[in-house]
Amino acid sequence: MSTFIWLLILVIIIFLIIGLIQFRTPVRLMKSKTAKLILKNTTLGDRLCEIFYGVFMVSVMIGIINITASGYGLDIKYVLLILAFGVNITWGIIDGATSVYGSLVDKAEEDRLVNSLRREKQNPQYRDELKETLESTVVRKLSAEEQSKVIDMVQRGTPEDIKKYSASRDDLKSFFAIFLMDFICVFPVIIPLYVVDEIKSAVFWSHFIAVLLFIIIGMTWAKYLNKNILLAGAAFGILGMVTIAVTFYFGW
Repeated sequence: MSTFIWLLILVIIIFLIIGLIQFRTPVRLMKSKTAKLILKNTTLGDRLCEIFYGVFMVSVMIGIINITASGYGLDIKYVLLILAFGVNITWGIIDGATSVYGSLVDKAEEDRLVNSLRREKQNPQYRDELKETLESTVVRKLSAEEQSKVIDMVQRGTPEDIKKYSASRDDLKSFFAIFLMDFICVFPVIIPLYVVDEIKSAVFWSHFIAVLLFIIIGMTWAKYLNKNILLAGAAFGILGMVTIAVTFYFGW
């Protein structure tokens, strides 16, 4: 493909990535099927984590082979492409599957706790465990008295039969959404290797884009956690640079 096409793909994907973590980006792009699938089936926290993982892993993969000492010339680009896609695709499958089945396990544990509470209504241990579970939901914003009323409402229900827990269609969509994010994150970091002819310059721009994405991710995390945006961006940028420097110069 021509340099223009590579650059166009790079710009579109970067806009998509920053749009997924709720930076300003063209509305039309965020209405695409890929963006809708990801936005509908993941939370902002999920997207920040997955994009961080994706960029981090492909950046490390580029540093795994010490390009300056390889002597392979352009061939190294194809080696890196295979490695980058191989690692991120594998991670996308693992992460997507563990996310889906981890959620199913959590759901099963919650159902078992509720059934235990309904069968042994006088057991204070189950009430305490349910209260701890509710702390990870919006119910934590209620007062202790209001939380107790919620637990009473749950307790009054009838125990349910234990069922088999299987991945639903929505779970499969979540899996594919996570997989897509890991897959997409390969492109911004790998494309400079095909746009810039001189290998050292290509790797520099690849690392520059990776660090820039780290900074954006750090600033977004800080924004939603009410922390210092500039400090978080700088910290994530430094983390990216240190990681890249270590993997690149030591040829891991």
